[in-house]
Amino acid sequence: MTVSNAAYLKTFYTGMQNMGNKIISSDAMFEIIGYEEMALLIKQFPDPVLTSQGEIEVSTPMGGVMYQPQQLKVAHQGSIALTETMKGHISDLNKSINLDGGIFSAWIYEGTPQTYLRRKKILNAFFQLDDADRNWEDRSQILTFTGTVFFNYFGEEEAGNSKDYRAGGKASLAIGSGVTPKSGYQMPSELVQPPHPHSYQGV
Repeated sequence: MTVSNAAYLKTFYTGMQNMGNKIISSDAMFEIIGYEEMALLIKQFPDPVLTSQGEIEVSTPMGGVMYQPQQLKVAHQGSIALTETMKGHISDLNKSINLDGGIFSAWIYEGTPQTYLRRKKILNAFFQLDDADRNWEDRSQILTFTGTVFFNYFGEEEAGNSKDYRAGGKASLAIGSGVTPKSGYQMPSELVQPPHPHSYQGV
């Protein structure tokens, strides 16, 4: 590895600083609509991204190949983990959701429901939970239900009420000062979701 000029290295440092701090995986919450208090017990969940389902191979003359994208992937699944309490909150949650048909919608927050950068809405979600493993030797293990959550995500995302959720709603150097790339594409008005009636107001 070569030893670079300090001023040259600083240009990369400055560029990284202007982009702001990196997102930490743990700084998120999964809030089931209608069961908002349960967000404190859901410790692992997927964070969906709207991308192509894959590639379509297209043959070209002389044995060549090119690719084009498949349809957007709107059906998602991922691992989920819920920690049980002595009052049986997760067992009661599961029973209640089952009585409602087993389907729910939820918000995934970048931050917390009180202070967040953005939030994504998932629809038509349901759990497939594995049986919990109980063992007399697990004296330091919290009882956790793990499994898979299946859902639809159509790219619905709302801006948050904070520029830096770690600062209690106040902006700081963490957000950076660089320009955020923006697409010129505008979603048709009939597809734009109306404001959520319980949206939090900015600080």
